[in-house]
Amino acid sequence: MDDDWESLDRIEEQVFPEGRIAGSACGLLNVIESVTRDAAGLAATRFRLLHGLRIAWEADRAEPEDRARISFRSLRAEIAAALRLPERTVESMLGIAEILVASLPTTLDRLAEGRFSERHARVLAEASVGVHEAVLAEFERRALDWAECLTVAKFDRKVRVLREMLQPSAATERHREAMVERSVRTEPARDGMAYLVAFMAAPQVYAIDGYLTEISRGLQVEGEERTLTQLRADVLADLLLDDGALLPPGKGEGTLRQRRVGRGIVPSVHVTVPVMTAIGTGDQPASLDGYGPIDPETARRLCGAATGFFRILTNPETGAVVSFGRDRYVVPAELKTHLRARDATCRFVGCNRAARFCDLDHTRDWVYDGETSAGNLAHLCPSHHHVKHASSWKGRHVDEVGTLDWVSPLGRTYRTYPELRFPSGAVAQTEWPKDESPPF
Repeated sequence: MDDDWESLDRIEEQVFPEGRIAGSACGLLNVIESVTRDAAGLAATRFRLLHGLRIAWEADRAEPEDRARISFRSLRAEIAAALRLPERTVESMLGIAEILVASLPTTLDRLAEGRFSERHARVLAEASVGVHEAVLAEFERRALDWAECLTVAKFDRKVRVLREMLQPSAATERHREAMVERSVRTEPARDGMAYLVAFMAAPQVYAIDGYLTEISRGLQVEGEERTLTQLRADVLADLLLDDGALLPPGKGEGTLRQRRVGRGIVPSVHVTVPVMTAIGTGDQPASLDGYGPIDPETARRLCGAATGFFRILTNPETGAVVSFGRDRYVVPAELKTHLRARDATCRFVGCNRAARFCDLDHTRDWVYDGETSAGNLAHLCPSHHHVKHASSWKGRHVDEVGTLDWVSPLGRTYRTYPELRFPSGAVAQTEWPKDESPPF
């Protein structure tokens, strides 16, 4: 490890004398190759350290089998908080580390030598899952012949083919196991955009892809300025969300086709919009539940299309009730609305699960005199709710606006903040007074 850092220090001295880049194009490319090899070596070291940490963690705790999963979740959260990474990423890193150390030692050694990238090692480790122990060594040997000469994408295809050749009888069972993991998820992007990612059986995915292309090509008539890529995205949105959409004519047909699947589902979107933005006299960004800030124009369009309104007013003079003390354990609807807007997501370190899918947790337990108040309630997803109560992670409110401190099993402290910081007396309002109409 020390040699790696010394190597990097020498490279910096050569390439950045007096803070500027120096050297010929050929020389700089050689340095880039050297740095890339060093990065691969550091990745191998990190995998070894992660696996060592897991072994030490489990040895210190020696949890019974029924609590082993909670112990692992606690470890996952500890590493994620320290590295500021999503817990799913950390879980993947720990899994890859275990495979490389325990099952693919030659791959790990060659990664340490910088002979291929960390991504190559990940591809091989993931592909090895489910490969029978009797052919695993042969699988690794033959795959490594390609790792040093193929790009990651081509190496991935080569490895998949190799696995099916060595163990063809297991393909059906592996597919059945993989089908259990099918899912659809969202990933936020910049500028008011997001990704919709579906993990499904390949025939279904490619059938959907072809269907979108077929419809989109039928829309490329004279005067249509959208590209095929843009049309495919718009068609997907129309098929899922437009309650009255008709499809373009099929082959040999002259009229629009009725939609193939019934809708009947009205999606709900929760948007918090500053009132001056809503009426068009301000440009403060609004907040889309589960995503974050959206531009004022989009917010006003959503408000205009809504059949009902939900608003959050932050006027400290109106004095909304945000605490019910020890009078009741169940959180009233008014307080739930306030807290959902305040938190937006799970309040555990690094978790981004939307508050609507989370539990409201008494930070200081009710049985230990915890109050039902904004200053003692926070949203936790089911997984982290379980971790809080079944492991040694501890949380506490540090102020009245919802800031939380989390103390990890290793004694480290991490702070999380609410999405919205309401002043004292904030209002959570879900109905309009009879003598008042919406200003937008």
